[in-house]
Amino acid sequence: MATQQVRASDVVEVDRATVRLRLLAPLRYLRIRHGEKTRYDVTLPVICGLVAWVIYAAISPKPPLFGEAGLLRFARDLLIMAVPFMVGALAAVSMGAPGPHLDKRPVGADIVLDNEVLTLRQFLCYLLGYLCFLGMVILTAVVAAGLLRDTVIAWTAVFPTVRTLIWGAGSLALALLLSFLTVTVFWSLYFLTDIANRKSG
Repeated sequence: MATQQVRASDVVEVDRATVRLRLLAPLRYLRIRHGEKTRYDVTLPVICGLVAWVIYAAISPKPPLFGEAGLLRFARDLLIMAVPFMVGALAAVSMGAPGPHLDKRPVGADIVLDNEVLTLRQFLCYLLGYLCFLGMVILTAVVAAGLLRDTVIAWTAVFPTVRTLIWGAGSLALALLLSFLTVTVFWSLYFLTDIANRKSG
């Protein structure tokens, strides 16, 4: 199945009835329907994130979130390396020469978006685009947390309970975001290593 040709007018012209925020286009991945997707998009990441957060909240002394040896520093350094690789992988899959295998529908349950069955290449593009988007959001959140730390401490100096709530909510958000990213990375590795190399027929 050949990929659909894209014209310059497809980028410029906008159908007002179906306008989408273009910068949020990678989130269309979440609308793809497949029998196992909900498990890896929502269920497993939420469970893993909550378990990680409960363990972190329960242990003492806790690993620091900030500073040179803090968890945010390690997350930031990892994402600074990982996001460009994910963008490169997306470019390689989306702009690669059309092939007889990637441009076919995967064997098994259909992968559907907007009532259209996707080819393997289309699905991988949505998956890698979602990963890039998620990585950039987490990187932005991690950098913002580091920059705003002193401001939050100053504003909550007389409200220790508020500071504790912010710490709890922030650490939970970090655990969930990293869990979503990690599970989706393993999900993409499965498709890139197993499904993409599986011969049909």
